[in-house]
Amino acid sequence: MLARSPSATKKRRYRRRRRDGMIAPHVAFHEYGFAEALLMAGRLTEAEALPRDMLVRAAEDILREFIERWRQHKI
Repeated sequence: MLARSPSATKKRRYRRRRRDGMIAPHVAFHEYGFAEALLMAGRLTEAEALPRDMLVRAAEDILREFIERWRQHKI
């Protein structure tokens, strides 16, 4: 297997997301307020709310669930 540079790997992942119809929007939100809301909603534990990547994954999950609900309601 060929060694790939980090930039080449990043480009491959970008192209794969685009091919699959995915986008990676850069959404700005208040980190602590969002973490608090997720904690109060029971979506994350205190330990899970600390790393930022967990907050991003939670936001992705919320958007994914919204889209699924919207599609079901639309029918």
